Amino acid sequence: MNEINQDDIRLAYPGFYNIYSIRNEISIHSMRLPTDDLPQHQNSYLLDDHYGRVLQSNVSMPYAHSDAIDFYVRDFDADIVDVLRVPFRKIPVYRFTDVHQIEKLANKLKDENEGYTVLLRGQTKFYPIKRDAEEFMFLYGENAPKEPSFHPSFLRSKFNDFFIYNLWHAQVANMLHDIGVDLSGFLPEVKIKEYYADVDKIKGSPHFTPLALGIAQHYGLPSIGLDLTKDVKVACWFASHELKTGDKGVTSAPPLVDFKESTIYFFRCPADAVFSHQHVKPKFVENTRPDRQDAWFCHAGWGFAKNQLGSYLMAAIRLDESILSIFKDGYDHHLFPGREEDLMLNFFLDMRENDSQKGEVARALERIYLLGT
Repeated sequence: MNEINQDDIRLAYPGFYNIYSIRNEISIHSMRLPTDDLPQHQNSYLLDDHYGRVLQSNVSMPYAHSDAIDFYVRDFDADIVDVLRVPFRKIPVYRFTDVHQIEKLANKLKDENEGYTVLLRGQTKFYPIKRDAEEFMFLYGENAPKEPSFHPSFLRSKFNDFFIYNLWHAQVANMLHDIGVDLSGFLPEVKIKEYYADVDKIKGSPHFTPLALGIAQHYGLPSIGLDLTKDVKVACWFASHELKTGDKGVTSAPPLVDFKESTIYFFRCPADAVFSHQHVKPKFVENTRPDRQDAWFCHAGWGFAKNQLGSYLMAAIRLDESILSIFKDGYDHHLFPGREEDLMLNFFLDMRENDSQKGEVARALERIYLLGT
């Protein structure tokens, strides 16, 4: 939490700084303190920079105490084994042993949230937001609720977000040109012309920068968002396999030994906050990592709302080792094709192997990973 004066220039341009435009929005289950208890500095606010929320300090529990609110998903017949918290929501964590139960919950949430896009994310570990006890008490009225962190990779790697925007915008533009050269080796000239026409259209659209950031994210490069999917099987794989990156980005993906934190998260995403790789990619480019993983990209987690994806969370599922039975041999290499198939991976690896890359560019490219044989 940061103190911010009501005349701060950032509050005049909330869209630029990714600050929620409604100030002091509180749960109906919150409590306002008596006037005599107001702090001395009444012209200042508190800014929760995980969600871009601007709050007055004369409010108690603006996000509500867990005991005061119902679970966000209330009528699904399954055992609840844990509880997560995000602003205004209490999130149930179910224990499933059958992939069909996961699909059933996904279909239910999709049917009940028309107008939103329901997406999944599988993780092998739980990453909590770190707040001190006083901050948790102010926001939730609890000492240590489990508040999940979905911070984008540029934050975890300490990159500047404007640098990341510009870097991948420029490099993916180069990549699309280079892929056209590769495609010309086996596509007829009429389709190559169609490809370049499609690329020109994409570069001139508002989707280009999000597309560039989403592509970078899927190859391990720092970005301002997170990769999601609609495919239950893909989410299950990422929740049950640990990516271990070694020398020169060569990565293995063994199944988990300890499933204690293996979790699939379900998000109710506004339509303008997410997009499908399939809907925005250029024609004739197939067999890339985003294609195989039914990739969706969430353009969230920048500015003063770095955990914005958390505000879309609806439910979670804890897995166990029985989920491994749904994967056939070679499924990992299906999700992560090699550079001979994946022209995008090939471009990024060529970039990393170019000795002319220096400074922050070289540091970003070091994060590229590929699945070993």
